[in-house]
Amino acid sequence: MPEALAHSPHAPSVNRVLGPILVGTVFNTMIYGICLVQLWTYYTSRMERQGKINLLVNWVFLLDTFHTISLCYLLWKYTVQNFDNLSYLTHADWPFAATPIITALTSLPIQVYLSWRIRLFSGSMRVFVFLAILALIQTALGFACSAMAFLTASISDFRRLIPFVDAWQVMAVSCDVSVTLLLWWFLNKSRTGSEKSDNVITRVIRSSIETAAFGAFFCIMDLVTFTAFPSNNFHVIFAFPMGRIYTWVSLLTLNTRQSLREDLEQQQIPEILVQPTVCSRCTS
Repeated sequence: MPEALAHSPHAPSVNRVLGPILVGTVFNTMIYGICLVQLWTYYTSRMERQGKINLLVNWVFLLDTFHTISLCYLLWKYTVQNFDNLSYLTHADWPFAATPIITALTSLPIQVYLSWRIRLFSGSMRVFVFLAILALIQTALGFACSAMAFLTASISDFRRLIPFVDAWQVMAVSCDVSVTLLLWWFLNKSRTGSEKSDNVITRVIRSSIETAAFGAFFCIMDLVTFTAFPSNNFHVIFAFPMGRIYTWVSLLTLNTRQSLREDLEQQQIPEILVQPTVCSRCTS
């Protein structure tokens, strides 16, 4: 490590730049391991699986695998290949810029799918169009964030991305909360007075609210830390594992469908109750 650069007042802080990358990558990898267990449970369970749901599961897991590998590569470049190059800490490598795109590509299909399930449940095409537009807008903003990030070579220049990141995260949270609120509204209207079916509806509503709150927390913290500290990497602690958290809660929800069916026994309930009901961001 060059001595002059290490004592320079403009030298990057290892704790504030490299520390969050290490924490974010380790946290992301831990949740990825949990997702592997959930994926194994999903494919080894006896529940009926639809081809479209399988496609969604495989798609998000493929993106999660790629992103996790790319983050490990990023950590390797910082800590091994450039161990004695302090100036490299200011360099924004491509996994930084790829994170919004990967999150957007993960969230879009599940948001559209959930919107379609709500459309079938409610019978309202307007609801589906409204939710689909929100999903497309947040995806477009995610792509815009990545495009701007690829054009930004230095972490110290990330402040120019603040308007794009803020707009993307606000729109992502708005989409997820809208899906949750509409699901809550239509599920409440579907109560029949049967104790068993109403209990299952209550469980689904509670699960939807909990997962939405969990995902929204990471989105909001990413927005706050990036806006408040744009010249360091505090935000990646929340940004890196967002996609894994989304996959985790979606697979967990899928894996609870069998228990819901068993609780209902022969009761007839709307099909959406045993379909994934997750917060989609928990993305980016």
